[in-house]
Amino acid sequence: MTTSPPLTGPTLAYTWAATLACALAATLALPAAAQPTLAQTAAALPGCTTVEVHNVRPGQGFLMVAAFADAASFRGRPAVALRVPAGEATMRFPLCGLTGDTVALTLFQDIDGDGKMGANLVGMPTEPWGSSGTPGAFGPTWDTGKVALDGSPIVVRLSQ
Repeated sequence: MTTSPPLTGPTLAYTWAATLACALAATLALPAAAQPTLAQTAAALPGCTTVEVHNVRPGQGFLMVAAFADAASFRGRPAVALRVPAGEATMRFPLCGLTGDTVALTLFQDIDGDGKMGANLVGMPTEPWGSSGTPGAFGPTWDTGKVALDGSPIVVRLSQ
């Protein structure tokens, strides 16, 4: 009897992409009005949720999303990172590859496309930013940003 190696790195990413592609292909036979959106389909998959972002500056740069799985990793290396082209003022998109029952999201809109959140001389953000949960005036922490992965969309409001 042979065993398969654990899924990691590119193989894991391919597996998630293939799972999502199969789920989407299964919905194509439905009438357009009955077809679920990509975000709804992804939210039904294990390790996936839907993110809804408000106050996006339409068509300007990218949304940079970081998902943290626990307090120890918060502000360090995210469990999942995603770059989404800024579209409409309110955007919904899937976020997959999550584990556990809580997550904290931090986002910013990279308007100038340099991959970094712009800040002024005193460190205040110059590009729109947001967090899941209820971030404070001085930015999010794990405790203020964590939300349950319970199947409901994670809503984030970007600063103006």
